[in-house]
Amino acid sequence: MLPPVDNTTLERNPNFEVLYRDLCARKLNPDGSTRDSKKQRMHGEIRQDLTTHRTNVHTSQILSQTLTTLPSRSATLPQDLHSPIDLVTAQLTGQIPASDRNTLATDTQLFLSNIDIISFALSDQLITTASLLCKIADPKSPPEIEELRSKAEGLRNAATLDLTKDLADEKVHLANLAHTVLTLHFDLLQTSILILERTQHGAIARATSTHAEHIAARAALLGLQAKIHTHTHPPPAEFVKALKNFKAEQGSSEAKLRDREGLARRTLELYGRAGERGMRDLAGRKEVLLNEIGRIEGKLKV
Repeated sequence: MLPPVDNTTLERNPNFEVLYRDLCARKLNPDGSTRDSKKQRMHGEIRQDLTTHRTNVHTSQILSQTLTTLPSRSATLPQDLHSPIDLVTAQLTGQIPASDRNTLATDTQLFLSNIDIISFALSDQLITTASLLCKIADPKSPPEIEELRSKAEGLRNAATLDLTKDLADEKVHLANLAHTVLTLHFDLLQTSILILERTQHGAIARATSTHAEHIAARAALLGLQAKIHTHTHPPPAEFVKALKNFKAEQGSSEAKLRDREGLARRTLELYGRAGERGMRDLAGRKEVLLNEIGRIEGKLKV
């Protein structure tokens, strides 16, 4: 088939649109082949004959298959007709040789004499099958049996013609969308490269580097100024004297703390040498002294 062309392209090129419409309408077939009316008419007649023969063959096959399963599926068929139907079906399908047909003439005659009953049961079975096909064709709103053929043709056309055209249109839309996406991707990459160039190797990077160097030089200058100020402006004598006094006090306090630490360590050593018994004696003496102190304080109060 001819590749579909976007409507925008046709609008931009009116001469090409005229040529494209003419090719699609008169010169070419929908599949892209050259149009030949005479051959196509002959092919149409052959196709019609083929369709007729195929319809007859399928009709015969459907009748044979339905007749084969009729005894087991029909509830209204008399029991004495099951065997004749099976034999006639076997004859129709070629399972019984021609030499045995004279032997089965009685069953064949019984089948023909009850053809109206068999036809009625066969018709019911075909109606049941057609109803199932209607439900399969459209489960939500099944068509009538008379409309089943048009429904089937519509489904076939939708599957072979409409869906193909829709698929071609979607391919064009997808190609246009891919072109748009690739264009946006190209613009994004171009912008990203420009930003990277400006931030790492361009004016922004140079400005940032210069600013950092300026800050470093400024910090070095402030450090030198602080050192010069320290050497040229010594601290006042009162401040130096106060620092020395504070240092001396800190030294004396540290010595006192060390002495107290030594006394505490020696006391702990004595307690350790005295042991548990010595500690109990000390506790007893303390209790006696506390009682004596309490007794004396009581006398004094009196």
